[in-house]
Amino acid sequence: MKKFLLFLFYFLSISLITFGRDLVLVSVYPFYDIVEGVAGESFKVESLVPPRADYHLYELGPRDIIKLHLAKVLFVSGVPLGEWEEKIQKITEAKVFKLSEGIELLSYGHKELGKDPHFWLSPARMLKVAKNVYNAFSSLYGEENFKENYENINKKLTRLHEKYERTLSSCQIKRFGAVHPAFGYLAKDYGLEQVVIREEHGHGDISPKELARIVKEIKKGDLKVILVPKGVFSKVAQILEDEYGVEVYEINVKIIPEEEGDNYFKIMYKNLKTLRKALRCQ
Repeated sequence: MKKFLLFLFYFLSISLITFGRDLVLVSVYPFYDIVEGVAGESFKVESLVPPRADYHLYELGPRDIIKLHLAKVLFVSGVPLGEWEEKIQKITEAKVFKLSEGIELLSYGHKELGKDPHFWLSPARMLKVAKNVYNAFSSLYGEENFKENYENINKKLTRLHEKYERTLSSCQIKRFGAVHPAFGYLAKDYGLEQVVIREEHGHGDISPKELARIVKEIKKGDLKVILVPKGVFSKVAQILEDEYGVEVYEINVKIIPEEEGDNYFKIMYKNLKTLRKALRCQ
């Protein structure tokens, strides 16, 4: 094992030296395009956790450990998505920056679950993330080296934010159910209301009391739409759809690339298209 680790360390080191670029790590993929956009071509930017991995259950491997020792800069969410995100800040030799710096953090549906990490689903919050990235690089390498890159990313995020603002302000439906309470920032920043449908572990069974509450809202006409993370089966959402006519829509919560050329911006525009249909927006 020691020989393998030495070989892997040597291989990764040589590849980075060959490209002549310092390694910058981003803890999770949703922030990758923002960091890469501000960093520019002078750095090799990588997402530590693969886009399709489960952020909450991720386990660091030997390759991750080596990257953490080689990296010059590490960006973490600031809202730990698992024990691994706290661990990497202790073992890395890189300069560590929290992307949530200065951002008001919301409770994750229920207070006992802690803070909601999904602030990337709100373009309004990502504008602050981009500024945090710019400030971080500027503090290490000088602001003039990143000013143009930051301005370009800021313009793209501003257009995205304004599109969300215009579209979601015109929605006929303002309240939606969520079996996974990932939409708190989106709802607060764009005039919507997330109704958390509590399930065990996010997609298990619902208590009779909770089900009765939700059915009551449905019958009153107060809850017509449920949003679920793309690719995650929800038994409760399926029951409410089949038996009570609630419409269920999938949102790419984890910003997982699905097609060639997908990035944060393309995925967020796709999400907005789904939201527009689900919430009856103009």
